[in-house]
Amino acid sequence: MNKDNFKKLIDAILFDGQHRFNMACFVGKINLSPEMYQECIIENEDLVSLYDPYALPTIETTEMFNCDSVGCIAGFATALANDWKTPQFMKAELQLNAQAIVKLFEEKASEFLGLTIEQGKKLYYNGDDSIWKYLRYNESNRYPNLKYIGEDDYEADEIVEGYCNWDDGDYEIEFSSIDYKTAADVLTRIMNGEIVLGSEKGDIEVKNLSLVGEVNESV
Repeated sequence: MNKDNFKKLIDAILFDGQHRFNMACFVGKINLSPEMYQECIIENEDLVSLYDPYALPTIETTEMFNCDSVGCIAGFATALANDWKTPQFMKAELQLNAQAIVKLFEEKASEFLGLTIEQGKKLYYNGDDSIWKYLRYNESNRYPNLKYIGEDDYEADEIVEGYCNWDDGDYEIEFSSIDYKTAADVLTRIMNGEIVLGSEKGDIEVKNLSLVGEVNESV
């Protein structure tokens, strides 16, 4: 793990996450007219994470994030790794397909954070054995905003009531329930060693924070 880069990522998300952070795309724009964007995001200070984005297949400008761009953890990490400049793989002349672009975001973000691809995927996505599913299942009191897709319509009762394992593949977390403060808090816990992401499926461990402190002091 690269703790210095984790800190840079956390600081960047906290700095402008209200207007920039959206876990539903690597980098994109919000599906709002300019007038509604001004009213909802700028004037009313709504969390941009509550709105549906559309992903940008390519970026024509020098800067990866522009005035109304949004991005997820992997998007922010990739932007930081590239000094906020548009990476080559997002330029139109390369004509990369969506699958290749996804893979490159995973690789660039994970390299920047000092994580394996498997560890990174636990952070970037909402299904399988993501950290977000783990925390919704095991720490719902700490993260009351985290929700499963369909939870409000009683479509996730089996996992909400604990009748299946936390990493059951039938359930995913609603991306819009992961706001920038939640993301920053979880990233901080990972950076501090309280949350450990393994490379195997279902391999996530949450350690006692006081014990983590004792270990860090002895190093």
